[in-house]
Amino acid sequence: MRPRALLAAALLLAGPAAAQDLALVGATLYDGTGGPPLESAVVVVEAGRVACVGTAAECPVPPAVEARDLAGRYLAPGLVDAHVHTNQTGWLDGRPDSGIGTDRYDYAALQRALRADPGRWDRAYLCAGVTAVFDVGGPMWTLGVEAVAEGEPGRVRFRAAGPLITAYAPVLPLFAVDGDNTFLPMGSEEEAAAGVEALAAGGARAVKVWFIDPPEGEREAHLARLERVGAEARAAGLPLIVHATELENAKAALRAGASMLVHSVGDAPVDSAFVALALEAGAVYAPTLTVGANWRRAVASVLLGETAEIDDPNGCVDAATRAKIADAPALQAQVPEARRDAAAVEAMLEDAAQGLALMQANLRRVHEAGVPVATATDAGNPLTLHGPSIYAEMEAMEAAGIAPAEVLVLSTRGGARALGLDGEIGVVAPGARADLVVLAADPGASTRAFRSVTHVVRDGAVRPVEALAAE
Repeated sequence: MRPRALLAAALLLAGPAAAQDLALVGATLYDGTGGPPLESAVVVVEAGRVACVGTAAECPVPPAVEARDLAGRYLAPGLVDAHVHTNQTGWLDGRPDSGIGTDRYDYAALQRALRADPGRWDRAYLCAGVTAVFDVGGPMWTLGVEAVAEGEPGRVRFRAAGPLITAYAPVLPLFAVDGDNTFLPMGSEEEAAAGVEALAAGGARAVKVWFIDPPEGEREAHLARLERVGAEARAAGLPLIVHATELENAKAALRAGASMLVHSVGDAPVDSAFVALALEAGAVYAPTLTVGANWRRAVASVLLGETAEIDDPNGCVDAATRAKIADAPALQAQVPEARRDAAAVEAMLEDAAQGLALMQANLRRVHEAGVPVATATDAGNPLTLHGPSIYAEMEAMEAAGIAPAEVLVLSTRGGARALGLDGEIGVVAPGARADLVVLAADPGASTRAFRSVTHVVRDGAVRPVEALAAE
C-alpha cells in the first residue's frame, strides 16, 4: 500500500464509531444519481447529514471539523437491500415450510430469540456496506424495529411491511408463534380487508400480498381479493407490494395498484403489456435474481450430505449461522433416499441456472424500458445471507447487461425509492443522511468493487469493516 493510502487508512481507523461532524476528503465519489464520478471530492457531514458535496474549493472544510484523507479510495452511498426477512436466518431453520430439518429445528424458539434481539443481523449488513433494508414480510413484531433502529448509528436503517396477506392457507399454521404470524389469511374479501386494517393499525409501511398462482377454478375469486386489498391499501394510504412471479399474476398485481413487485417475473418473457402497466403505475421492479438458485443449493447440500460454500468475502456472517449451514450433512437422514439421487440434484441446479437466465433477460427488458428497479436479495432465505448476499445479486444484475455504475444507482437510490426514502438516503447530496461506504476498488468499473468495502458510515458514524466482521 502506498504511504498516502496507509495514512488514509490510519486516519479512518483512528476515528470513533459515534456520529460526529467530519469531512471525507480526496476520494472519487459516485453520488448515487448516475452522474459522472467526482475525483478528489469533499463531503462535509454535520449532525449526521451531508452538509456539502463538491470540490475542495466548493466545500472548504470548517475549522472545527475533522478532515479524513481518502485519497486513492472510492466513496458511494450505503447500499440498500429492498427485500429482506428479519425473522429468517439464511438457513432452512427459518423456513419450516421446506419440510427439511423439522425434527431438528425449533421454529418457535427461533422466533422468540429473534424477537428478543431484532438487531441480530445489523452488524452483518453494515459489515457488507448495507445501511438500509426493507423487510417485506415478517411477524407483527418486525413493525416495531424501525423506531428502535432509526436513531442508532450501529443499526441498519429499517422499514417493514409486516405479515403477508395470502390465500394460500397451508402456510398459516406453520408460521404461527405465540399468536403472531408471518401470514394473514385472504380466504375471502372480508378477510383481505381485515388484514389491511390490522397492518395499518400496526404501523406497517406497506401492504404485501403473497399471490400464489390460484388453483384451477378459483382465479377470479383470488383476483377479486387482490383488488380488494389494493383498494383498502389505497384508502389506508399504504403502498401495495406484491409477490407475483408469474407474468399474468404480475400484470394482475399492477392492475390492482401494486407500487412494487418484490420478485422477478420468472415463468415467461415480459411483454409490452407488462412494461406498459409497470410504467403507468411507476412500480418498482425488485428482481431477486439469486435467491432461487441459493434455495436449490441449500437443498442440494442436504440431499448430497455436503456443506455448501458461502459467499462472505469480508467475514460478515456470524458463527451460529455458519454452523447451521455446516450442519447440512446431519439433515440428510430426514430426507427419503429416493430424493438423494445425484442426477436429479444436478437437474435441479441446471433448472435454477435456466431460470436465472430468463430473469436476467426480463430485468434487462424492464430496465431498458425505464421501469424503476431496486436491488433486492430476499435475504434470510436459505443461503441468501443477511449482508453479503447483495454482492452476488449486484453481480448478477451486471451480468444481465446493466453497466456497473448503473447497478450502483439501482442499489442505492433505487432502493431508497422502494423504501419511500428517496432523497433521504441512497444519494450523497446536501441534506441527505450521511450513509456511505468507502471502497478500495472502483465501483464504476465492476460491481465486484463492493467486495472491497473498507469502511461504512451510518448517520456520520464511521466504522471499519474489520471491526464489524464476525469472530
